[in-house]
Amino acid sequence: MKTTRIHLSVIQLLIPILVYLNHDEVEGLSKKDHEALERQLKLLNKPAVKTIKTEYEDIYDCVDFYQQPAFDHPLLKNHTYHPQMKPSLSLLKRNKKSSTSNSSSGIGLNDGGCPMGTVPIRRTTKEDLIRERRFNTSYVGGVFHFALEQTINDPNLKISGAGTISSIYNPKVLSNQWSASIVKVQNGRDQIQAGWRVDPILYGDTRTRFFSLFKAGTTQCFNTRCPGFVIVNTQIPLDMVFLTSTPGRIFDQTFFIQRDLKNGRWWLRYSHDFTQIGFWPSELFTGLKGFASQAAWGGEAFSTVPTFPPMGSGRFPKFVDTDKDAFCSKISILDSVGNTRDPAVSSFEDAHALYRVANKPITNKEIGHAVFYGGPGSNK
Repeated sequence: MKTTRIHLSVIQLLIPILVYLNHDEVEGLSKKDHEALERQLKLLNKPAVKTIKTEYEDIYDCVDFYQQPAFDHPLLKNHTYHPQMKPSLSLLKRNKKSSTSNSSSGIGLNDGGCPMGTVPIRRTTKEDLIRERRFNTSYVGGVFHFALEQTINDPNLKISGAGTISSIYNPKVLSNQWSASIVKVQNGRDQIQAGWRVDPILYGDTRTRFFSLFKAGTTQCFNTRCPGFVIVNTQIPLDMVFLTSTPGRIFDQTFFIQRDLKNGRWWLRYSHDFTQIGFWPSELFTGLKGFASQAAWGGEAFSTVPTFPPMGSGRFPKFVDTDKDAFCSKISILDSVGNTRDPAVSSFEDAHALYRVANKPITNKEIGHAVFYGGPGSNK
């Protein structure tokens, strides 16, 4: 079985590694450590115009648009962005809801969401930072596995977007594992991902959450945990909890990454009406300053121990069984002028005994071109 390890130099750049932590561990820090953490929290948690607490005890601060973490990035200091920004051109057509699944509303913001001119940022806690300090070496011995369908890596493709409707599950993971469903665009070392993940290393719990990730050269960042991603949406927060599929009731959601052809910004769009969540400015990238050269859809999993978590529904794909198999349906790319194309893909799976992926070209309009993926994981 082929494995993929990451080097310590990359580990040190990874954004917060979160695992379970008890009260004694927090209290075991020195006064100097606590003071340093408090200073860091002041930098991360911006002043709130309004605070919203979800039913899962997540706290979101409604932060003034111009004070959001994105603008701490040195390349974005002299920006001209504003809260009502939208992509300059969109050829995306509204997705019709499938008769076999339900759109999964995130368990996000109540109380009307954030006021106009502010954006929701999930509050960072001292426990989050302590986990980051103490467990950021947990990735050193970790192993990634993949079950993806992907286009060939060809700069001549000039991909300006990729999207899918992904079924949403809650695979059972240990505290030092994660499992995710992704749509991805990349060019060289730069890439952008979006989808859902169950990740106690990142979040400190085992709920299924909305996530985004960008890699620019040697920098990697989830959601808003470091500067870069500019939020414009006041109602739909990153990190929110999703409703998940159960036997006989499948929940899904649309995720789309789209490049603005006029200015090179990469937009994260969500739901069947392609609502704008926010964007990654072109200034962040080298490879993705232009078009993407490759796109991919499917599952990823990670573990620091010899056993591996389930992926997707926890089943190997049985082909076109949308009631039981995890899927990315209606996969598509946008070409260099923004037209929607059906991608030619090939399978990439590096642990066939644990996880598998299957490609199903268009056979009906409801699921379109679909990727089925998943598996039970484990090595024992």
